[in-house]
Amino acid sequence: MGTGLKECILSGLLSAKGKKVLHLERNSYFGGDCASLNIKDLWKKFKPCDFVPYKFGLKRDWKFDLIPKFILADGILIKMLLHTKVAR
Repeated sequence: MGTGLKECILSGLLSAKGKKVLHLERNSYFGGDCASLNIKDLWKKFKPCDFVPYKFGLKRDWKFDLIPKFILADGILIKMLLHTKVAR
């Protein structure tokens, strides 16, 4: 069902109710469209070759969000995130 934010919240709720959940992801990274990628994964996603120029440094030097992330600090979404422990 994927490893995006919605899928992780849903699987956390199902798991909290005693259901077994299996995450399947078609990408080589977790998070779906909400992922934060290192330079190597980002390069692979948008360029046909695996070679990342050395001028960009090491892959651990960078993290790129595929979409902006902003969640209000109060509300039902935050309560679901805390309840499911999806942030762990």
